[in-house]
Order: sequence, then structure tokens, then C-alpha cells
Amino acid sequence: MSGDQDASEPQASNPIEQAMREAEEAVDKVRAARDDDEDADLIDIEADLDGGEAEAEGEDAPAPDPVAELEAELAAAQAETAAMKDKWLRAIADHENYKKRVKRDIDDAVHRAVQNLLSSFLPIGDNLERALSVAPADANDQLVKGIGMVQQEFFSALAKQGITPVETLGKPFDPNVHDALQQIDSPDYPPGVVAIEYEKGYRRGDKLLRPARVVVAGPGSTGEAPDASEGEGSDADAEPEAN
Repeated sequence: MSGDQDASEPQASNPIEQAMREAEEAVDKVRAARDDDEDADLIDIEADLDGGEAEAEGEDAPAPDPVAELEAELAAAQAETAAMKDKWLRAIADHENYKKRVKRDIDDAVHRAVQNLLSSFLPIGDNLERALSVAPADANDQLVKGIGMVQQEFFSALAKQGITPVETLGKPFDPNVHDALQQIDSPDYPPGVVAIEYEKGYRRGDKLLRPARVVVAGPGSTGEAPDASEGEGSDADAEPEAN
């Protein structure tokens, strides 16, 4: 009988183990089915949420306003036009400045050329004037007259080019146009006034070509300044000689 019992025990345990395995498999199937259901529910929920968001976005997005778009385009066009106008005005200003600078450079070049040229010719006029001033009283009248005519022709040629002598005698000393050689006490002119013109100065327009070399009345001078009428008369008398 013990042999029969030993044979029956394995047979009795097999159904139990099999039942337990079947139970475990059933539990696993239930769990798997539950997980699949949960995933499906999550997918459905996400789809519903995405669809709701899309619908909400579609409902919240305002319809395009054609008037606002046109106003924005107009504002952009006006800003671009203002920028182009500013560039145009700047270009015009730069061009005008360039023209002025070129004209100034040309004028300066012409002035330097005239100044260099006259540095060779002006001593001729100085020598003619000195020759007339030292001519003796018994000199040949025709010779003196001829020298005077040459001098007048020389100064006339200068005047045609806009070149005029610098005023000196009886005028206050001006370092911008006068070159003082010395000071002397003069009975004819007050202090600080040009008493003697040693060498003429010349200007062309408002530009100085050569300063006048003069002698200035010193602080001990006792003379009086010439009247305006006398100055005008002396200038009037001097102009035919200069021209």
C-alpha cells in the first residue's frame, strides 16, 4: 500500500500545480488586458484633447483685417519714403559742399599762381616809381613823360586783372596788409599812422598779394590825422597813377 501511496502523490500534486499555473496565466491575461484598455483610453483622451485644442485655436484666432493690413503696408511705405528722402537730402548737401570745396581750391590755386607770377613783375612797377621819384629837375621831359606812361600802362594792366594797390599814407597801421620797417617821430602824422610808403602793397579782391612796406609814426609824433576830405582827395589823385 505504501507503494500505491507514493505513486498517487505525484499524480495528486500535478493538478494543483497545473491549476496554480493556470491561475497565474489568467491573472497575467487580466493584467495585460487591463493595461491595453488603459493605453487605449489614454490615446482616446489625448486625441480628444488635441481636437479640443485645435477647435479652441480655430475659435480664438481672429479673422484677418484687410484695413489693418493696408495700414501696416502704408506705414512701412511711408517709413521707406522718409528714409529715401533723408538720403536724398544728405546727398544734395554733400554735393553742394563738394562744389564749394572745389571752387575754394580752384580760387586758392589761381591766387597762388597769380602771386607767384606777380612776384616777378611787381618789382618792375616799383623801379618805375622810384625812377620817377628821383628824376632830377633838369631831366628830359620826354623821357620822364615816357617813363610815366609806361608806369600808368603797367598799373592799368594790373587793374584789369582786379589787382589794386593797398592804401598806406595817412592810414592806421594794419598788420594784415602793412609790413612795418621802422617807427619815426613824424610832425605830419599822429602815432600809429603810416607816415612813409617804402614799397607798394597789392591785393586781388579780398586776398593780399603783397603787403605794403611802410614806416609808421612813433609815439613821439605830433601830427594830426588828415581829414576825410583830404584823404579822399589824395586817393583820387593817386588812382589815375595806379590805373
